[in-house]
Amino acid sequence: MKLSQLYANKSFKNIVFNDGINLVLAKVTQKLDLNKDSHNLGKSRLIEVIDFMLLSGPSGDDIFYKYKDKFKGYVFYLEILLNSGKYLTIKRSIDTSTKISFKTTTHTVSLLNTNEWDKENLGFEKAVETLNEYLGFDILVNWSYRKSVTYFLRSQKDYSDVFQLSKFVGKHEYWKPMVFDLLGFNGELLTHKYETDNQISEQKTFVNKIKNQFAVDTEELDKIKGAIDLKSAEQKELQVQIDNFNFYQQERKLNKELIEEVEKQISDLNTLEYNLEFDLDKAKQSFSQNISFDIDQLKRIYADAEIFFPDNLVKDYKALEEFNVRITEERNKYLEEKIEKLTQKIRDVRLSMLAYDKKRNQILSVLKDKNSFNKFKSYQIDLTKVEGEISRLDEKLKSIDKISILNETTSLLNEKLEVLIKDIHSQISSNDNKYYPEIRRLFHNIFKYIFNVPAIIFMKQNGQGNIDFKVEVTKDNEVDITAESKGNTYQKMLCISFDLAVLIAYHKKSFYRFVYHDGALEGLDNRKKINFINKVKEYCVEYNMQYIFTSIEHDIPAEILKTFSTKEICLELNDSGDSGKLFEFSF
Repeated sequence: MKLSQLYANKSFKNIVFNDGINLVLAKVTQKLDLNKDSHNLGKSRLIEVIDFMLLSGPSGDDIFYKYKDKFKGYVFYLEILLNSGKYLTIKRSIDTSTKISFKTTTHTVSLLNTNEWDKENLGFEKAVETLNEYLGFDILVNWSYRKSVTYFLRSQKDYSDVFQLSKFVGKHEYWKPMVFDLLGFNGELLTHKYETDNQISEQKTFVNKIKNQFAVDTEELDKIKGAIDLKSAEQKELQVQIDNFNFYQQERKLNKELIEEVEKQISDLNTLEYNLEFDLDKAKQSFSQNISFDIDQLKRIYADAEIFFPDNLVKDYKALEEFNVRITEERNKYLEEKIEKLTQKIRDVRLSMLAYDKKRNQILSVLKDKNSFNKFKSYQIDLTKVEGEISRLDEKLKSIDKISILNETTSLLNEKLEVLIKDIHSQISSNDNKYYPEIRRLFHNIFKYIFNVPAIIFMKQNGQGNIDFKVEVTKDNEVDITAESKGNTYQKMLCISFDLAVLIAYHKKSFYRFVYHDGALEGLDNRKKINFINKVKEYCVEYNMQYIFTSIEHDIPAEILKTFSTKEICLELNDSGDSGKLFEFSF
């Protein structure tokens, strides 16, 4: 894959890339104007545009995001040369940046005004997947091209580390397996290693969470079982005590007895008592009434009335009086007997009433006995506590079981981890990898050619069995590097040497065949710049490689700059005004 051309529908310095070396040159045209600046013309912005067209995701640092209003209505077109020999044009607008169109052609062509696309307005994720298919790489087949493309679009922020790009922030598992693959090893081993590490970490975190949540210790298994047995026995004992109360059935029975028997009997006895007392009172009244005849009083009444009172009448009255006395005596004898019987009956009734009243009080006492209810309630509370304690201990027991299972799983994962660590070590020690030695040899040769000092790529397993990628310069030569930027220049050229070494090592494979280095020559001694440019031109021809780099005019020795053809200077920017800038306006 190489870059062919980049253009837009609005003000933009359209670019046709050369098949070999390409220079994006920033020229100073007004050297005496101190207000002019050759560093803000757009040469570094170009790499952002290319990355955008190669379907970078939205970012807060993206110029099209930060200055969206400035780029309203812009549509960009990037034509790339596929490894198959066909050309692919990618169309992406700023207004609808998640809708991407594709069209393949057999030759380079401008599609600015075409409405016919092979695949039109694909969603972003589908578009990335589609472009990955178009590229057809047979290197890093387990990774999307988006993972590795930034190694070949190195901006200034990507020179701080040879292997870890600025976008690879965070966990090493995001990028190290891919680099391991890129160096010709089996990256899946590292992926599985990181996955296993994460699984073990999650298991341990979960185990600690269970231990903290339930305050359990796996060594207390038998102790907890014993506590459950004791609490279960206590639960049964409390349940028996509660069952013995049987309040519900007992109260129903007592209520029925109270209403249907006791209260009815008391009511009947009250009625009987009333009737007996009524009869007794009448009997007593009858007993107190005596029949008497006063003959003398009767004679006075007759005398007052001047009525003759015969003597024989006196005789009859006396006989009657004697008769009444006899009758009264017999009646009183009967009344005495009746009064005695009624009195006894009343006494018996009252004794029965006292008995039933006592029974009623006993029943009511049971029904209203607060002490019994409190006792029952206390048993219930104790039972609830015991049952809650049993549940808590059961949960502890289950937690210990879970921990045991998790620990078994962790042990299996640790065994798997040990195997992976050994396999990774075997990969590093093996002589079967033909690409890693080649990349390392090329890297060494390129860097040594530029600085005349050796540099080596190597890797080692750290304490966790993971891979650390290392680069080391074995000798320091301060003469050929400007003192003020020695460290940065070394680091930058280590990155550049690595990118070139990878491209060359895979030049016969279907992979990237271009690399873009922003500010590649900054800080280099002029002699080293000449060495570097001559070597890159050689590589472009020998390995069918496209090299794109940006530079300020005064960073390129005049004798070298004049060797660049018009085609090789793919873009020229200057400080004459907005017309000399990449987008032909300022922002």
